[in-house]
Amino acid sequence: MKTWEEFSKRYHTYGPDPLDFYGCVNAEGEWFDSSDSFEIAVHWCCYSAGQFELGTAAAELEWMTVEGHKRGYSIIHGTMLKQMYEKGLIK
Repeated sequence: MKTWEEFSKRYHTYGPDPLDFYGCVNAEGEWFDSSDSFEIAVHWCCYSAGQFELGTAAAELEWMTVEGHKRGYSIIHGTMLKQMYEKGLIK
């Protein structure tokens, strides 16, 4: 298994605090994107699911709360994402 530092470079470039970001995770436990902002992480989850026309951050958040939840999408803060990776829960 790669170290967290090696693995996390795939989707996140480090800023001043290397764990201050939000990761997008699908139902299979695959981390597929991330952002320094929660709202942008929600946006990338919506785009990954093909939801290109929602229009506003509020509409994207509503979609994630209802439909994204049903499909298994999650937004996970970097501190928890690291712990989940180290336990083998994130691919």
